[in-house]
Amino acid sequence: MKPVKLNDIVEYLDCLMDGWKRYYNKKTGQITEIQVEYLAIAEESGEEDDFSENSDWEQEAIKEAIDIIDNWDDYIELPDKYEIHEYSIMEKFCYSIENERLSNKLCNAISGRGAFRRFKDAIIRYDLEDSWYAYKHKSLSQIARDWCEVNNIPLLKE
Repeated sequence: MKPVKLNDIVEYLDCLMDGWKRYYNKKTGQITEIQVEYLAIAEESGEEDDFSENSDWEQEAIKEAIDIIDNWDDYIELPDKYEIHEYSIMEKFCYSIENERLSNKLCNAISGRGAFRRFKDAIIRYDLEDSWYAYKHKSLSQIARDWCEVNNIPLLKE
């Protein structure tokens, strides 16, 4: 397997979106990001399909998806939002704050509907943005390291 940079994985984990999947290519060490829609098209396509009715960029995305489907054993899917669970990372951050009063305010901010918005407002209000992003990066780095270890993917020195 080709080695990969930890920060490359963390970047992808930090901007997860519904409808997208990310895959590590064992042979190239590259990470591919593809819309689920194009994976579905690739799964249903046949050799006679040329996709000429699609725009150039869509044709390229479909070709990438076909490569993933046809060479499935060459790819490993990166963790998704359910494996990362950003809410849990936020909660742990709240409890990591040494100032008990501030920790309680953050914990209150993440309870109930609108937790992500209130949390973002709170970290801005209490000047904790840098601390939060450092904490989140450290958490995502650990998730990425664990994922690499489980999948026997070597990390490049950065």
